[in-house]
Amino acid sequence: MARLERIIERLDLKEFQLKALLDVTKAINNTEDRASLLKLYERIIREDLGITRLMLFERTTKWERIIAFGNNVEGVAMDIEKAFGTFSEIQVIGSESTGSLGAFDVAVPVYHRGKPLAFLLIGDIDEEEQRMSPTVKHLNFIQTLTNLIVVALENRRLAAQELAGARAKRELELAAEMQSMLVPNDLPSNEHIDAAGWYQPHSEVGGDYYDLFTLPDGRYVACVADVSGKGIAAALLMSNFQANLRASIPHAQDLVQLVHDLNGKVHASARGERFITLFIALIDTSSRRMQYINCGHNDPLLHHDEGITPLRDGSIALGMMPKLPFLKSGEVELPAGCTLLCYTDGLIEQEDVNGNSFETAPITKVLRTLSRSSAQAINEAVINTFETHRGGLPYLDDIALLTCRFA
Repeated sequence: MARLERIIERLDLKEFQLKALLDVTKAINNTEDRASLLKLYERIIREDLGITRLMLFERTTKWERIIAFGNNVEGVAMDIEKAFGTFSEIQVIGSESTGSLGAFDVAVPVYHRGKPLAFLLIGDIDEEEQRMSPTVKHLNFIQTLTNLIVVALENRRLAAQELAGARAKRELELAAEMQSMLVPNDLPSNEHIDAAGWYQPHSEVGGDYYDLFTLPDGRYVACVADVSGKGIAAALLMSNFQANLRASIPHAQDLVQLVHDLNGKVHASARGERFITLFIALIDTSSRRMQYINCGHNDPLLHHDEGITPLRDGSIALGMMPKLPFLKSGEVELPAGCTLLCYTDGLIEQEDVNGNSFETAPITKVLRTLSRSSAQAINEAVINTFETHRGGLPYLDDIALLTCRFA
């Protein structure tokens, strides 16, 4: 009779274990939230199996205790990284163990694909009872159940990371598409001016900008700008700057007032945390004069028969201070056949495999060699020389290049 009772007891235990695993599997498949899964796990361990003392630690970016119950267990503190390293497999904690580990009977390290995921400590408080310890009785089942739960939690975490990564990637793609719409594709090319541009973001989106457009009175506005920093934040600030620039120009009394207004708007938008370097020019092809302001930007180069003139007059970068401390506009003539080349620092600061920066010497060589060529030909020559220098290394920064050749 006793043998039959043992058989029935074993069958009942197997039936319970299968039902418990089925309940957990259903909960996982029904994508119940993390809290519900942990609550189900604790109920099975604590109420159904009779485990009276337990701590479960989960490892993501760091170890964190996610379940704890039992006598004074909340106050238990331990170096979990060190404790986990003590046990490479499920193991009984010896009586010689001291400190926090000594309060438990069994340690269960949980690995998944060779990666440590969790660490389970279980024990019995009612040691005086004359019965088989539930820890020992259900140890294999507890190990299976723990593995099932923590692997499910890890898979959900990884799935959430993958989904977030996919969303972020799509957002970057959309941002890149939007930014590409802000970079002009059709630059003026007529009997007065021939222009070409190139834009290369450091990553999907960038904070550089160039533009060239015609005013109602026939004059042209050329500008190149660079936001401090990279990425979406820089791109958003530059998009806002471009909108302000386009909206402000029709109402500006002159270039100096325009730049003062733009400085105030950049400072208000960036709250002094970022700034924008800017070169902006008002070009009159009829009088062959160009008024310009350089706000902390790399000096554009004006090539003409007498040489190359760097355009430096201006002020500090926009947004660094609520008001610009000084501002000086410059004015130059535009002799027949001259070329204006504007660029951002990503071009000249790019290093080669030996750590040498590109600098401006290759640019001035191209300008002298191709002084009679089109703006597009000049740009392509600069780009080819630059790419040879880069030698396949990653771009260090965003790059904008604008070339204007005057008939």
